[in-house]
Formats: sequence, C-alpha cells, structure tokens
Amino acid sequence: MNPEEPRENHLVEIKCYYGTYKRLFLFTVNLICFALVIALYSYTWDFQLNSKMNTFAMCRATINIILVSFRFIIILFLIKRHKTVSYLENLHEIGVGQDCQFKGFITRHQMCKNVVFSIFVVIELALNLGHFFANYNLLGVGEIVYFFMLLIYPNVNLLIIREIIGVSIYLQVAFKLVNSRVDSLMSKQAIDPNSLKSYRRHYSYAVKATRSVENYFRCYVTFFYVQYACYNIMNIVCAFGPHPSKNIFWLFHFIVDTLLMIYLTIKLVSVNFLSRKSLDNLYEISFELDTMELKYENAIFMGRVLFTDVGFTFANLFTINTQFIASMMTLSLTIILALANFLYE
Repeated sequence: MNPEEPRENHLVEIKCYYGTYKRLFLFTVNLICFALVIALYSYTWDFQLNSKMNTFAMCRATINIILVSFRFIIILFLIKRHKTVSYLENLHEIGVGQDCQFKGFITRHQMCKNVVFSIFVVIELALNLGHFFANYNLLGVGEIVYFFMLLIYPNVNLLIIREIIGVSIYLQVAFKLVNSRVDSLMSKQAIDPNSLKSYRRHYSYAVKATRSVENYFRCYVTFFYVQYACYNIMNIVCAFGPHPSKNIFWLFHFIVDTLLMIYLTIKLVSVNFLSRKSLDNLYEISFELDTMELKYENAIFMGRVLFTDVGFTFANLFTINTQFIASMMTLSLTIILALANFLYE
C-alpha cells in the first residue's frame, strides 16, 4: 500500500490511547481513589496483633494499600506517556477497518464489549452499595469515605480493561485478515511469489501492532492478574467467615471478578491463537510449490509464524494462555484453603 494514498481509515486519526479529557479523568479519579484507600485503612495501623482475625485484617489493609499504590503509579505512567498509537499505522497497512469482510466483526464485538462492561458497572455498583447499606446504619466520616470509594474505585479498573479489550478486537481482525489471505492461496492454481511476500509483510505488520499494544499495556495487564489473585484470595477467605450476612457479598464479588478475568483472558488468548492459525495452511501450500523462490518465501513465512510468540505477556516473562490461568487458579485455591483453615479452625 502506497503511504502517499489518502487514508480513509478512521483508526489512524487517533493519536493517543487516551485523549486529554480521558487522561485528566483517569488521573483525578485515580488520585481520589488512592487518597480514599489510604484514609480508609489507616485505622488498621493501630491494631493490636493479638488475634488471628486482627492479623488478617491488618494484612488485608496492607495489601489494599500496596495494590492501590501500584495502580496509581501504573496509571500515572499510562496517562503520561503521550505515545502515538503506532499500532494503528500497522493495522492500516493491513487494511483493518477497510475490509468489508470484517467490518461486521468489529462492530459486533465492540457493541458486545460495551454491553458487557455496562453490565459489569451496574453489577459492581449494586454489589458495593448493597454491601455498604447492609453493614452500615450510621454514616460518619469514615463511612462516607468508604461509600465514595465503593462508587468510583471499580470503574477505573473497568475503564482500562475496556480499552485493552477494544484494542485486542482490532488485533484479532488483523490476524484474521492475514489468515483469510493465506487461505485464499489454497484455491489458486498458481501462487504468485509477490502475493506470498505481501502476506508475509502483512503478518509482520500485525506482529508489530501486537507488540506495540502489549508493550504499552504490559504493566497493567500484569497488575490486573496480581490484583485478581490477591483480592479473590481475601474475598473467598472472608466468605468462609462467621458472619453469614456478609459472606454472600464476598462470594458474589469473587464471581464477578472471575467473570471479568475470564472475559479479558479470552480476548488476550484469542490474539495468540489467531497468530498461529495460518501455520497449517502454509504447510499444505508447501506441497504445491515448485520453484525455489516460492519455497524460500513459504519457509520464511512458516518460520516467522512458528517461532514468533505473539500475544500479551505477564511481566514480559511468558505469554498469557490457558495454562497460565489454570496454574494461577490452582495456586490461589491452595492458598485459600490453607489460610481459611488457619483462621477458622
């Protein structure tokens, strides 16, 4: 595609992940959340650690403060990085947003994303407000602080996760486009070396776009899974507690957080899955190639797909996949059972 051609794709008009007003909103709300959490849990510093429950409450408060501090720092870096969204340029080169074949896919999944997150916002507010009014009758300063924290704290997390999922939908379409073009080679009588080289270049653009997005959101994705593990270990342990009226809220929080984690993971894993989907077709095509130039192009393409691990990572250590989620859930369950047995024996 000639870079001098007029660009009709609306994607490239976006220059930053978050506009000025969104960055200001994220900073303000995140700062308020940080201050509210510090103010809310500061009372635990005077706890006498003479019982298991007091020790657990102190640990829970400390973990909350640590997590909100890390979230404040990570979001601060996100909104301060006035990074041009280079991945959009790469997606434009492939034709994402221009190909009529996948415009419906983008529209459908973006609409589904908006509906899902609207439901999550309503459920989070209902759970938090229900928990608040079920446990507090008199409203003092501490209760009012807690009330406002419950209103705004979950929405910051949902706003960023919504952005990550929205971007992952475009990345999925990028690899779907490349895969569909590779599939089209199967029906051709004669394969043009230039076509194979062009599709290999498109795959490279999709990989670059994914790495650009992953590099930008890596810290927050890692933080999300750490936060999920910490919060839900504490929530399930509290659900085993001696107060039945409160236990149900902790259990519902665990269910909602788990559904959000599953939804995000499906979108992240889909990018990795689609990046390798063309491998079988490339292998089948290799039987039809009769010139060294075609065999060379196909071998390079297959090597790139086979040895490039594309997708979102956990702290740049390994790619997030179903095995990672299973391992995290197993470890969390082990800690939950051990901690609950220790506290409530």
